[in-house]
Amino acid sequence: MDSSPENEKPEELPEEERGYGPEPVDTIESSRPKQVPLREKDFISNKNGIRTNPTPMLAWFLVIMALIALAWGGRSWFVSMIGEEIGASPFLQVTNREMSLFLWQNSEHMRINVKSKSGYLPAFQSSGDVGLDPELADKYIVAPPQVIFRYHTWNRLIKDEISSTPIPLNIFREFLAYAEEWQPRYWPDAPKGYIEFIKTLPKEGTKDLRTQPYTKLPQQVRLAFQGWQNYFKQGDEINQEQPTYAQMQKFLLTHPHFARNYWRNISTPNYLKRLASGDYSPNETIPEDEIASFLRVAYFNFQSQ
Repeated sequence: MDSSPENEKPEELPEEERGYGPEPVDTIESSRPKQVPLREKDFISNKNGIRTNPTPMLAWFLVIMALIALAWGGRSWFVSMIGEEIGASPFLQVTNREMSLFLWQNSEHMRINVKSKSGYLPAFQSSGDVGLDPELADKYIVAPPQVIFRYHTWNRLIKDEISSTPIPLNIFREFLAYAEEWQPRYWPDAPKGYIEFIKTLPKEGTKDLRTQPYTKLPQQVRLAFQGWQNYFKQGDEINQEQPTYAQMQKFLLTHPHFARNYWRNISTPNYLKRLASGDYSPNETIPEDEIASFLRVAYFNFQSQ
């Protein structure tokens, strides 16, 4: 047998040394972190697929709520301040109901006829319908001082110089449907006689209601009706009135507070100017620039009684 080194078989190593021992542990797999089940919020993402953090949104929400609270607090302070100011000044204590009587005869001061409507008589309409919100009728007005001054002058001098014109039943019912502030349900201080009168008011007819006693049909309601009728029913007739100086003199005998000396500083500059100076012919028609709107309306009612 050939015993040369080339023919000798290598000595076999034990199995452990040949690398066939126990399998090595998978160190990569065992080193992975433990999987945590996903929660519902983990599925919420924005449009870009980025998970949303609710903290900034909550912060903005709290900021907005704080601003609203400050604004509301400021508004409450402002309303309180205005309330105190009105309470301390009788000059400002004019209700929308009272102002409405003035506006029917002085339509140039209506909200619909002024250029800047912001903060001006907000209880009144400003387009088409010129009426008053009945639920705000007894709240104090918001208006410039010069308009309130005009109201007080009118109220003191000529409000009660009303000419008694007809009040047809059917037209009066139409008036109540429009000017709801004069319905008893919107007039907490309405006289009891007026409340009963409205309850028993016939639904149809042309009876003249001006013969009713003032306990049933108060002066305020008569004046409101007359102003509403002047504005909506008789506007064209009023505008066509062209009184002469002699006719105006007759009117002033029974309505002296329409004279020039009361109005020359707060009405049109030429208000009854020539009549006051005496430089006129009795049968001469008074020029347009000498007649204010409230005078024209009053003269028309005087002629219509």
